[in-house]
Amino acid sequence: MPRPAGLIVTCPHCGTKNRVPEAKLGLAAVCGSCQETLPGRPDGVPERLTLRCGKCHTRNRVPVEKLFQGPKCGKCGTPIEGRGLLSGQPLSVGDGDFDRIVTTAPQPLIVYAWASWCTVCNTTGPMVERLAWQGRGRFQVAKLNVEASPVLSSRYNLLSVPTFMIFDRGELKERIPGAIPEGQLLQKLNPFLTR
Repeated sequence: MPRPAGLIVTCPHCGTKNRVPEAKLGLAAVCGSCQETLPGRPDGVPERLTLRCGKCHTRNRVPVEKLFQGPKCGKCGTPIEGRGLLSGQPLSVGDGDFDRIVTTAPQPLIVYAWASWCTVCNTTGPMVERLAWQGRGRFQVAKLNVEASPVLSSRYNLLSVPTFMIFDRGELKERIPGAIPEGQLLQKLNPFLTR
């Protein structure tokens, strides 16, 4: 079940949990209960994110409150895309935007290849949604419908679904065909997570 748009930020003054749109994070968001200014990061997300430049792959430490103010790579000056990193929602990718999204992904990316006719995909789908929520600030999750993306299905030889692919620095690092428990998938992702 998709979560409503926005991030949960707990008010340090009264303890109320507030849903804050990503674009307002770290700006002038106020508590809906006591009207005090909210801190600049959602619950469960580190204060600083490590993001890779899509051009030179340099790691950049970006404070969460600066994420939506157009951060740039400290080495080459290329803008780093920060939108969607904290949403907790999987990205939808296809033949038209896959290369752009994967090659410029600022964090490791799990691509979940699925199909509507696949009964196993119906059981792994909720796990993918949970992973996207748990990965906020550390990694991203994308969903690839193989029926709607024949070019990518052919390029990555996606003959069975579900298939999980782990990308880092725009390169395919790991391919896992079939259903896999969440813990094992996270273990395979762990070497690519930036600390």
